[in-house]
Amino acid sequence: MLTATHVKSFGAGALEAGLNWKTKGLIQKTLSTLPGGSSCNYFLQRSLGGLRSDARIHGAFEMDIAVFFERMARLDLDPAKSRILEIGTGWLPVFPLSLALAGFRHVQTVDLYAHLRESAVRRTLLALERYLDHPAFQPFATPEQVRANFHRLARSNSIFAEAGISYKAPCNAASTGWPAGSLDLITSNNVFEHVPVPVLLDLFAEARRLLRPSGHVIHCVNCGDHYAYADRSITQLNYLSFSEAEWSRWNNSIQYQNRLRPVDFMEMADSQHLRVESAEFTPSESSLLQLQTMVIAPEFRHYSLDQLASTSLTLIASA
Repeated sequence: MLTATHVKSFGAGALEAGLNWKTKGLIQKTLSTLPGGSSCNYFLQRSLGGLRSDARIHGAFEMDIAVFFERMARLDLDPAKSRILEIGTGWLPVFPLSLALAGFRHVQTVDLYAHLRESAVRRTLLALERYLDHPAFQPFATPEQVRANFHRLARSNSIFAEAGISYKAPCNAASTGWPAGSLDLITSNNVFEHVPVPVLLDLFAEARRLLRPSGHVIHCVNCGDHYAYADRSITQLNYLSFSEAEWSRWNNSIQYQNRLRPVDFMEMADSQHLRVESAEFTPSESSLLQLQTMVIAPEFRHYSLDQLASTSLTLIASA
């Protein structure tokens, strides 16, 4: 199961680790209101944050993609035929390119914002070369097939087109306009914790419409305070101590955090007529101990201690 620590592989944000979280939140909030704020955030990511090295790509594959593939192996997916949608491409297309290496030929990846640069596609592919013999691929392709796919893509001047990957941004995944019953799998990774509740409900409803009768969703959600990755003086539970009014002083559109607990995502999926097949979340002992001395904001006092102390969720549901 993915854990809260896995989000570190995607970077803590645009600013260096060690920055006070309130300062970081205010800087991001200011950037979110400025023309060109997104471009400025990319520059900060590239020069100071998680985009500086390939460590972000390696961490994503080792801790996230390998787990995704293990879950996917339980489903009836055919690389030659299955149609897959990723919600939230982000800065580095690790998941769609990993799918292409495994032989999947019909992959769509969408994002609300056009973060992806062409240079990042090739950079990501080349960084994945060290994993061509990884056992995560084996349910779908032999090592020889994975290597052949890698070399075919590396030779291409248009990697996404050669791979059968379609990238669309900006794209509202909650209202695609695509044909009903056209997808076999819909995924997201470290995305849903950044989405407001009304939009999440629309995303689940659209997934139900788009999935074929045997289709599935796999959503991996980080339910911990993301500011803790930049400011080591706080923990993953930090944001549970603030009321909604207090939290709004630092919450921002660049790194919006909805602070939902695992059960909330399960209930939303169920409310939109998706059948929850599994929901993996585990409260850590350290978080349970921390809750004994924390003052929890009124908005969260109705949750069980296990829900408050669980900072990750892997949700699988079917149409």
